[in-house]
Amino acid sequence: MKRVNSCVKDEEHVLEELETEGERQLKSLLQHQLDTSVSIEECVSKKKSFAPGTMYKPFGKEVAGTMTLSQFQTLHEKDQETASLRELGLNETEILIWKSHVSGEKRTKLRATPEAIQKRLEDIKERISERQRILCLPQRFSKSKQLTRREMEIEKSLFQGTDRHSFLKALYYQDEPPKKNKGDPMNNLESFYHETIMKKRLEEFQLLRGEPFPSHSLASAASVSDSGTAESPSLLQDKGKQAAQGKGPSLHVAKVIDFPPEQCWTGPKKLKQPIEFIPEDEIQRNRLSEEEIRNIPMFSSYNPGEPNKVLYLKNLSPRVKERDLISLFARFQEKKGPLIQFQMMTGRMRGQAFITFPNKDIAWQALHQINGYKLYGKILVIEFAKSRKQQSAAQCAPLIASATDGRAEINGS
Repeated sequence: MKRVNSCVKDEEHVLEELETEGERQLKSLLQHQLDTSVSIEECVSKKKSFAPGTMYKPFGKEVAGTMTLSQFQTLHEKDQETASLRELGLNETEILIWKSHVSGEKRTKLRATPEAIQKRLEDIKERISERQRILCLPQRFSKSKQLTRREMEIEKSLFQGTDRHSFLKALYYQDEPPKKNKGDPMNNLESFYHETIMKKRLEEFQLLRGEPFPSHSLASAASVSDSGTAESPSLLQDKGKQAAQGKGPSLHVAKVIDFPPEQCWTGPKKLKQPIEFIPEDEIQRNRLSEEEIRNIPMFSSYNPGEPNKVLYLKNLSPRVKERDLISLFARFQEKKGPLIQFQMMTGRMRGQAFITFPNKDIAWQALHQINGYKLYGKILVIEFAKSRKQQSAAQCAPLIASATDGRAEINGS
């Protein structure tokens, strides 16, 4: 009987390893720990609060000798009460005043006016109530990250039933929202703000991908300018410098924007590791022309689109990382020009990416040199991101079903 080998040898079937929020937070803490670019002023500016010290008196001298169990328990309870009052920062006189107030006994040794004693009692009550409030607060790691309800639901749905690194759950938490009055109209302000921002970002992303969305929201989408250039309004301008070390050309600083599944995009980050460029002769040997790309049934209707400075990449292998894109496209980086932006998509939109160049001429050159390159066994298909005018025309034109090929044709008015 022959044995069947069930191992998958095809590189295309390699699944993308999902990263938990705890692993992501632990990685950020490690990067912060290894960061050596911190100045002394930044370290001194960080405020650290410590609990005040208290005096410890061992429990033993009072119970020396012979006594019954009930007497020992009574002394032990009194000692615990005194120790808890001592932890509040009370001295021996204040402890004596508080015990006299609680028990109702009158101490002849305390020679003070009733007003002064009452004032000190009120101060002691405030300390006790403040300590009770602090003890009721949840105990968390100082560097733990607060997640929203939606982010926590995504985390639980992705990793439900798995105990992989369960100890990392201490690095994130979901804070309970404060109670508000039901009749207050400000209660819905935060949810309305988040819905508006997320809706706008989703429309911007759909506009970049060339996907249709409702016509009433066209006015609020502002991802691509009228000059045919596609830009994200939420991307922060980050300054970087280039450097060359070692043998061969390499890029030490690149601008990369991540797209996690729970949100459209985040701020830019920098890759400072040296990356070797893929030689041009190797790219020319392992790439397909536009006609060869159209011969593939999946891309029979391939059209590069109208030139602009944003390129849309699709059909990426799950193994493709930011370093791979940088090794291909960073050769077009100008010495004194702005940094090229690499926007990798993840989650349901993985396998796609956006690259923003300083101008459309450089983007056109990159498309004609890299388009059709076989990266990790899959053909890299590149198009120009659609501009706002093209998307508006596509939305306003009526769709007529074609009987020949079953596709929708755009009939201009």
